[in-house]
Amino acid sequence: MSKSNKVRVGVIGTSGWTEFAYLDNLCDFEHGEVVALSGRNPERLAEVAAKYGISKTYADWQEMIWSGEIDAVVVASPDEVHHEMVMNAARAGVHVICEKPLATNAQQALEMLEAVTDAGVVTNVLFTYLHAPAFRYLRDLLNDGLVGKVYHSEFHYLMGYARDSQYHWRLDAARGTGALGDLGVHMIALAQWLIAPVATVSASLHNSVDRMDADGHLVEPANDSANLVVEYADGSHGTIFATLVANLGDRFMEQRIKIFGENGSAEFTIVYDGANKGPHLWVSREGGESGEVSIPESYLSGLPADD
Repeated sequence: MSKSNKVRVGVIGTSGWTEFAYLDNLCDFEHGEVVALSGRNPERLAEVAAKYGISKTYADWQEMIWSGEIDAVVVASPDEVHHEMVMNAARAGVHVICEKPLATNAQQALEMLEAVTDAGVVTNVLFTYLHAPAFRYLRDLLNDGLVGKVYHSEFHYLMGYARDSQYHWRLDAARGTGALGDLGVHMIALAQWLIAPVATVSASLHNSVDRMDADGHLVEPANDSANLVVEYADGSHGTIFATLVANLGDRFMEQRIKIFGENGSAEFTIVYDGANKGPHLWVSREGGESGEVSIPESYLSGLPADD
């Protein structure tokens, strides 16, 4: 811990997402301070460090983790290196936030869980939507009995950034886990948070677009869309769908959730850009109200007006 009693944070990764999700927030966080940054590209590393006033930079992330100068680390790197980074953090006694998906396979994830548990460090996987006002309000409505016993549900996460043949590491089977690991895991987390743990699953993974690497070789593809048919521990069933190749026009990104039960239903859509930007929640209660409802101001308290 630093002399100011703030948590000293090191960040691995210099992507735009790292800036948006972590650096834009942590640099003004009263309980912590970003004191170190690690990245592979020297020019980009220097650029991001200067932008956020981070004085210490590392080309080698291991050197940063073992430096003794950080209390916690943010792992915002490609999927295939999460395991090695988290295992090092655990051995160094450094608390860790790891980007989703946690690992590229279940065995690695189990090893990571055991390592951080044995080390006694604080950990988190950044499932951002579990903290978002609209989803918290939907969860409270469900917990208050809006639909009663759940019969079936649908969870969809749609994006279109991979509609062209451009190389994306997430869609390279040697490095990433595709639409399922990028978007699908968010919906799995939300589904289990809103409904119940998944008991059984049948999955269909598909790739629509061929991609080449920098040397012009055809990349072994990860999935650019994924469809899961699931049964939950409460006996209800449903689908979870994610795609990176949807043509959304000006909407950029969209999430859709439909939950139907014995007493009513909830249908939720959030659009992230364009004319219909924003969350929209429709509810129907047996013998009661039906229509769109607004998110109460209490759920939005403290957030910027554009969130």
